[in-house]
This record gives sequence, structure tokens and C-alpha cells, in this order.
Amino acid sequence: MGMAASQARYLALTARKTNTEYEGQQINQARTALANQSANLFNRLLTMEVPNPPKTTDYTKVQYSYSDGDNASVIDEWEQLSSADPNYNYIVTHYYYADIYTGSQKLLTNPEVTVKGVVSPTIMNPPTVNYTTDAKGNNIIEIEGAAGTKRVYTEFKGLTQDKELENSIKDFETYKQKTIESGELDPTDIYGWKDTTGTWHFIMESEITTDPTTDPPTLEVNDYVTQYKPGYVGNCELTELKNPLTKEQNAELSQIIKDLPDTNMKDYLSFNPYAEDPMDRLVYTGEGIYTFQMNGQTYFACEKDLLDSMQTNDEYGKPIENQKKLPYYNASYINKKIEQKNHALLETDGSGRFKSVKFDNDSVVYNLQTETVTDEAAYQDAMNKYVYEKEKYEKTIADINARTSIIQQEDRTLELRLKQLDTEQLALKTEMDAVKKVIKDNVESTFKTFSD
Repeated sequence: MGMAASQARYLALTARKTNTEYEGQQINQARTALANQSANLFNRLLTMEVPNPPKTTDYTKVQYSYSDGDNASVIDEWEQLSSADPNYNYIVTHYYYADIYTGSQKLLTNPEVTVKGVVSPTIMNPPTVNYTTDAKGNNIIEIEGAAGTKRVYTEFKGLTQDKELENSIKDFETYKQKTIESGELDPTDIYGWKDTTGTWHFIMESEITTDPTTDPPTLEVNDYVTQYKPGYVGNCELTELKNPLTKEQNAELSQIIKDLPDTNMKDYLSFNPYAEDPMDRLVYTGEGIYTFQMNGQTYFACEKDLLDSMQTNDEYGKPIENQKKLPYYNASYINKKIEQKNHALLETDGSGRFKSVKFDNDSVVYNLQTETVTDEAAYQDAMNKYVYEKEKYEKTIADINARTSIIQQEDRTLELRLKQLDTEQLALKTEMDAVKKVIKDNVESTFKTFSD
């Protein structure tokens, strides 16, 4: 090998050796970082707290109970009086559960309130009735009141047809057909009149009669008018309550207005505490409160709430959808916790447990029953929390172990590469020593040649 070639080879080996040393330093730094990560994970394991299952004894206590003949009561808390009292030594909190008749309000989402025509007759006592015809030849009945008021009724076949008339006459015919044995009406017997508000009134010629009990005898006419009132909540038909109320309705509405005094029901109901008969203490005008059946249960709703829901349509093409929630009411027996706090005299037995109690508002001394009870709900809540914490703990351990395994694998890979670099370093050193010897021999040979 020539002098120049040997020098070039030596420089290349030197560069390669330097590179392997640098790569080895990088690997050592990477292994140090992995060691730090592994130490952090280990320290995290050391700081983790192993969850422990709850003990039933932590949720178990001695409970004192007694019965007054009507209710089974439990003594919940007792606090000894700080001042001496010859009659009472504790302040006791005790409770029992009872079914209490309670008025309640619920909200019906998207109630789909719609109206229906309600026909109601009014007896008029007109002084005069005049039969005539109009310019078109239609039969006319003119009814003039004592004050000069005048109504002109036109036979049905001569009325100008429109949608309002069609709806009104349909409601009227449906109403009358229920009172006629044949179920059919003679159209020539029906006369109609539209008042200034646009409301249609109907009379039947055959029902114009004379009242012989008056002096002089007066004519009587049944005037029928259709009023549009709330008719349906969804598919449930509304029925307006009329006086007199049944005993059940009276009791339920009384409880509702008592427990819910600030709802719109107050506009239709009131109390007369001076009425001798309890049935007369609830005052209802006979209008404005409706009932409907839903899922086999009777509920109440007031006209103001029904109209308020019905008038909140806000989507074109869907006139009964997206209505405001409808308040509706009922009264039922609800199991409630009745809690009281009293001064009491608690007496103990030889073991230090209470054996009897006497309250400041009761002359009876009650024997106490002692029992050990476990708060199952609280214990189950604690157990659920333990299961959650246990699963969370196990998952964290599994995550740490998985990460540690990855770190160890990466470290083994780096360690193997480091050993390869060590082997390469030894090989490079051996080759460099050989090249170095060749260069030395070439130098010595050259100088010997020139010295000769």
C-alpha cells in the first residue's frame, strides 16, 4: 500500500471511529432519558393508593323505634340538654312515613291543545215575533225585545254560505240531533242570525212557544249560540266542569288550590271559610276548569293555561305542534317523610342503651325497640364508587406496566446497538493500528533509501 493510500485509509478510519463514539454518546443519552421515564413511572406507582372495599359496619348503626298505634316512628338524632331539666334530658329528632293527600302540578310537553264548538241555548222572552220575507223571497223571523233590540233570523237555505257558518251549523245540528229521537233536522225549521261579533245564533221555528204562566202570556224562543272553547289535549277530550261539583272533585280541587296557591287555578277557585257545609267552602263559578283522562287518570286544567298553550304555535303548517308546555293538575296520596323535633325524656337500661321515650307534647311513655340497621343505599353507593376506583386503579397499573415494557424494549434495542458500536470500535482500532504500522514501515523504508 502506498504512502498516500495509507494516509487516506487512516483518515477514513479515524472519521469512522469518531462517528461511532458520537453515536455511542447519543445512545447513552437516550438510555438515560428512558431510565428517567422508568423512574417516574415507578415513583407514580409508589404514590398510588390501593382502593379498599367499603365495610358494612361503616354504614350500620343502632336504631331506636317505637309505635304510637298509628305510625311506626324512628328516632333519628338525639342531643343531650346542656342545662338541667327535671322533665326532659334530650332534644330528639324523630320521623315516620305517611301517605299525605297532596296537590301536584305537572307540565305536558307539546300538548296539542285544540278547540271545539260548544252549543248552549238561551231562553229569550221577546214581546213580539214577526214573520215575513226578504227581497229574495227567503222566510224571515223578526224578534224585537222590550228595549227595542231587534234580531232578524233568516231561514237556513237563504243564508250566505261561508266557513264560519258551515262550522257553526254543523255544531248546532250535532247538538240538536242528540235530543231528537229520529236524529234528523228539518232544514226549513232552522233560522240563523249573525251578531256584530261574527258569532252565529240559531233558532227553530217549531220551538217558538207561548208561556201561559205570565200575565199577559209571553213568547219564548230558544236561541242557540256556538262558543269555541278548549276541546282536546292531544286525543284526550276536555270536559268543562259545571256546578255542583262531586264530593271527589271538591276534595281534589280544594287540595290543589291549597298546595298550589300561585298557579292560574286561583283565577277560577277560591275559599269561603265561613260556609257551614264543607262542600260549600270551595267556590267555583262553574266555568274555566276542564278535566281530561290520560292513562286511566283524571287530570284538571284551567282555561287560561289551555289557551296560553294553544296560542304559542310558531311553525307554519304545523298549527298544533311546538306548543308551550301545558300545566295540568291532580291530587293523590304521596308517601312523605314527616319529621319532628321535641324535648324528650330518654331512659336507659343497664347496658347504656335507651329503653323508653316520653315527648313534651305527649303524655304516653313509649317503649323503644333497638335494632341494628344498615343504610343499604349509602353502602351500595360506596360499593359502586369502590368498583369504579378499583377499575381505574387497575387500568392505571396496566397502562404503567405497558409503558414500562415499551421502555425496557427500547432500552434493550439501544443496548444491543451500543454493543455493536463497541465491537465496531475494537475492529476500527485494530485496523487503525495495522494501517499505522504500514505508514510507519513506509516512512522508515523511505528514509533508509535516501540515507544510503
